[in-house]
Amino acid sequence: MHVEARGLSAALEDLAASTRERSGIPVAFDCPEWVRMPDHATATQLFRIAQEAVSNALRHGQARHVRLALRAAPGGLCLSIRDDGAGMPGRPAEGNGMGLRIMQYRAGLIGGVLQVGPADGGGTVVTCTLPGGKSHDDEGPGGGGADPDRG
Repeated sequence: MHVEARGLSAALEDLAASTRERSGIPVAFDCPEWVRMPDHATATQLFRIAQEAVSNALRHGQARHVRLALRAAPGGLCLSIRDDGAGMPGRPAEGNGMGLRIMQYRAGLIGGVLQVGPADGGGTVVTCTLPGGKSHDDEGPGGGGADPDRG
């Protein structure tokens, strides 16, 4: 997967560019500074969350503009996907959409918190905040945590 080979920022830039070309909708990516990723699995899950959020913005929200942003946050990082579409009917927690449940699941796998709600000025914002409290430094094999997907 190109997330592991090139890094999350490059993969998100590619996602924005390919979505722009395919849909004709302006999709921008903003990452003003280098953001440290705990590991490749985290980067991959964040990329998949962004893919789903962008897809939902275009398919369900009829967005005219989409902005992806990746930023270092106090003690961690924050990925956000904001659109200017129709917004979400009802409360997101009551939605029966599989995409929202999958994004929530992916965020949980990496210890993140996913929030989906109305954006200022209309549309929807999806935010995945990942605290930096976990120790994934290269100080030992396995990075210090068990991976339930590996046997």
